Amino acid sequence: MAASVAATAEQEGLEILGTGIGMPELVEDGRITSDAVVGWTDAGVADAFSAHRPIRVEADIRAAALAEARLGGAADQPVAVYVNLGTGISHCLLIEGRPFEGQHGRALMSGSTLMTVLDTDRNVLVGSCMEDVASGRGISERYGRFSGEAVSAEQVFERAAERGGAARLVVDQSIELLGHMVANLVDILDPGLVIVGGGLANVPGLIERVGDVARRSVWSDRARNTPIHPSVCGPLAGVIGAGFTLLDRIP
Repeated sequence: MAASVAATAEQEGLEILGTGIGMPELVEDGRITSDAVVGWTDAGVADAFSAHRPIRVEADIRAAALAEARLGGAADQPVAVYVNLGTGISHCLLIEGRPFEGQHGRALMSGSTLMTVLDTDRNVLVGSCMEDVASGRGISERYGRFSGEAVSAEQVFERAAERGGAARLVVDQSIELLGHMVANLVDILDPGLVIVGGGLANVPGLIERVGDVARRSVWSDRARNTPIHPSVCGPLAGVIGAGFTLLDRIP
């Protein structure tokens, strides 16, 4: 892909300044520290993209959030939260337009963290991760267990609207869970704005429904009015932000 872009740049007479990469992994100050989705290493990246140095790697959620901070709805917000609802689920806190990394680059794991609650009827603890049940992958897999069919999350939403049944159950439960997750982020981080992006954000009505659940679940009456808006940069947010991540480190 980089070679193809480089060839196009040469044809257009454009200068290549380097390579910005957004990865669905943990990244600490440009260093890859996990391999849950993509098994890339720092050395492998440096070797593969050696013709297009300098190279800057960033977590894809922070790259997307940075794009929204520069070009989107968070441009004028001192504190905002970007939430990605797609194949996976994650979040990024933006403070004065800068993605907050945390101590070790891990301040993004709202979808991967084990959440445990008490089932008071059975008096047992029940735990799950948001990604496993309410991400695009989770919705598809859960519906597949009901129906025996392998369909995409978008198709599950379509079936929920057309047929109801198991598809509607999966969709309704996922939206309820996502709304509570957004409410938790509002309660804990106190942003002035929540921006929702990712592939699932394109499902008609999803952001509105998630927002409705979030607003009735937020603890503070004042915080209940926190705006929840769709991403302005859309599916290109991560790509745009990867470029900004590189440019910000070029003198």
